[in-house]
Amino acid sequence: MPVMDGLTACKKLKSQENTQDIPIIFISSHDSPEAEDECWEAGCTDFITKPYSVTTLRHRVNSHLAAKLMADKLRRLATIDGLTEVQNRHYFDDFLRKQMKLSVRMEHQIGLLLIDIDHFKLYNDTYGHTKGDECLRIIAGEIEKTLKRPTDCLARYGGEEFAVVLPHTDIDGVTHMAENMLKAIRNLNVPHKLSNLSRVTISIGGICMLPNKITQTELIDLADQNLYEAKNAGRDTFVVKYTTKALQIVSKRF
Repeated sequence: MPVMDGLTACKKLKSQENTQDIPIIFISSHDSPEAEDECWEAGCTDFITKPYSVTTLRHRVNSHLAAKLMADKLRRLATIDGLTEVQNRHYFDDFLRKQMKLSVRMEHQIGLLLIDIDHFKLYNDTYGHTKGDECLRIIAGEIEKTLKRPTDCLARYGGEEFAVVLPHTDIDGVTHMAENMLKAIRNLNVPHKLSNLSRVTISIGGICMLPNKITQTELIDLADQNLYEAKNAGRDTFVVKYTTKALQIVSKRF
């Protein structure tokens, strides 16, 4: 190869998260055990020596592609919430951890929103769990529609609570997203006769910061505190704050 040899290219691909699962087949005229070992240790999926059969090569490529597609499908099933079909808590925890590290390295702010469906237990008790499940799916779908970037992540955090991670987003961007979500759910007008507004509403607590010198748990706790504040403010609202670890600088409520 003119820029780097195959072993170096393979190692580089396998060292990066977005390319480490790509199947790599080495085709080589070197058939010594040492040469094969080097390729396997670099992370190859298969090793074929020259001369080779085109038919065999085609079938082996197809076999590796089929295995990759199946692995991707299983990986997706393991990270998707079965009811709402958004990301699950396991995916959220891993995604937030990686994005916090990236934010610190790139010196970019990160936004986190915690979203809770107001009076959801009363909704379940009144309309039944089947309707409750349908409500969760509708709310999740509507929140997902407000996300415009592939880097944003919506996950079911637990029960009737959702979480949204907004990488590389400042306080105005986080506030804008919270406003859009609130308006989207209001516009649904899902009936809820035991709610003081007679419709399903959400409350949102958000935090925006450069997450250096703070743990993932502490970041979530800050967003949760703001969610609690939104609940105490009467629900159907949001509280988003820009903060350092110790000092709240800006508070925005809608």
